[in-house]
Amino acid sequence: MAEGCLVFFRPGACDLDAAAKSLAGYGLTVSRRDDELTVGRVGGPQFRIVLSAEPHVAAEAAEIGEGTPHEAAMRECGARFEIGIEDLDAALDEINTLMEVQGALQDASQGFLFLPWNGNLSEPWQE
Repeated sequence: MAEGCLVFFRPGACDLDAAAKSLAGYGLTVSRRDDELTVGRVGGPQFRIVLSAEPHVAAEAAEIGEGTPHEAAMRECGARFEIGIEDLDAALDEINTLMEVQGALQDASQGFLFLPWNGNLSEPWQE
């Protein structure tokens, strides 16, 4: 994966099936192969989604959250969706699909979105 972003959440709050349902609810095309989703729109960028709950995820979440308003909540995050982006420039040129993928995963997991390219950490949207 050339680039990517991450959605951190509490373990057990979401799985790939719930993620696929949320992504499809945004009108995105979703296909699953083993433990990976491929998501996008016809003719647009495609994104690879994997779920990780490896031990290092909690440590990375705590480190990313340190010193932010989300520090306490990020310490509770031991799972994450990894959004793989083959061509970040192309994805940013057509930003709407990437934003929909991120939003759908945050909605499904009530997770925190982290963008490594600018260090931005966003809380889940609350109704």
